[in-house]
Amino acid sequence: MTIDSKTNLTREQAERLALLLRDLPEIEPDAGFTARVTTGLKPLQPSLWTRLRLWATQPLRLTLTPARIAPAAALFLAAILLFWPGSPETTPLPENADPISAPVRFVLHDPGSGVASVAVIGSFNNWKSEGYEMRYDEQAKAWILEAPLPPGSHEYVFLLDGRTTRPDPEAAFSKDDGFGQRNSILMVGRNDAI
Repeated sequence: MTIDSKTNLTREQAERLALLLRDLPEIEPDAGFTARVTTGLKPLQPSLWTRLRLWATQPLRLTLTPARIAPAAALFLAAILLFWPGSPETTPLPENADPISAPVRFVLHDPGSGVASVAVIGSFNNWKSEGYEMRYDEQAKAWILEAPLPPGSHEYVFLLDGRTTRPDPEAAFSKDDGFGQRNSILMVGRNDAI
């Protein structure tokens, strides 16, 4: 008769116990058993240092879709267009224009009643009206400005009362400005005159 030192059972007792256990029916736990067991468990909270280490060492997954990229791409392009430095022909002319520039006359015939001021804004003055205000000629019934411009292609519009833009109705060429309006185009050669 051998006695197991761990269980204090004899060999025969252990074999009989094994037979009894093998013949026991399987019983499924009730529906609330898992919930009762898991509610008693508390989640393991790693320390702050462990969380920082995991954050710093885990790879980041980045998923890009066209719908997520489109707003950022549009913002990026708008920033480039807004802050891109102009070409040499779009920089404003100094007061004493160089001899290469040609004098140009802008004329806007009676734009309608109630217009108090008109200016020319365009690529040649960085779309700013200062120094390009037109004067009204009673005899011609038109707003007129004479200004020297460098040779090249220039986009421009008339600015009425500092807030409304209007393309030149007498311009030979125009193009879409990208915002639903039209810009007039003026071609200035080296020997052009008014």
